[in-house]
Amino acid sequence: MSHTALLSLIQSELELMEHFFFLLEKEHETLLSSYSNDELFDLTEIKNQYASRLDLAAQERDQELQQLQLSVGRPGLTQARDLDPSLAHSVDRLFDIAEQARQLNEKNGLLIQAYLAYTTEALSAFGETAEPKPQDVYNAQGKKQSAMAARRGYLKA
Repeated sequence: MSHTALLSLIQSELELMEHFFFLLEKEHETLLSSYSNDELFDLTEIKNQYASRLDLAAQERDQELQQLQLSVGRPGLTQARDLDPSLAHSVDRLFDIAEQARQLNEKNGLLIQAYLAYTTEALSAFGETAEPKPQDVYNAQGKKQSAMAARRGYLKA
């Protein structure tokens, strides 16, 4: 196989990665604003679709690397850099955007974890301060009476 086929696959993967990175930036902006859960859910759905497409693109690229008798994954891309200057440029761009995406995804994950922790603590605090639901209280004759009357000791014998 030619280097041209590999270059084409790398450029396609690079384009997908750029779209994925754009979605990560949008997710980051959304997390820093007052967002709706639907908006965040929609972004996550699209992001997951791009992640699947990136996985398929990487598999195709790895097959092409193997046909060129190179290693798969990052080691193979590093080897491919030496085959052609245009491959080197595209591989470097792919490595760069992939690293930026990794870092931004980690930041977004930290924001989500912080929001989750805050929400969990708020719900826990709310649960602790919420007045317990009054339970049914019955008098000696088996008739229901208000919980307040039972607390005050107003019982009829």
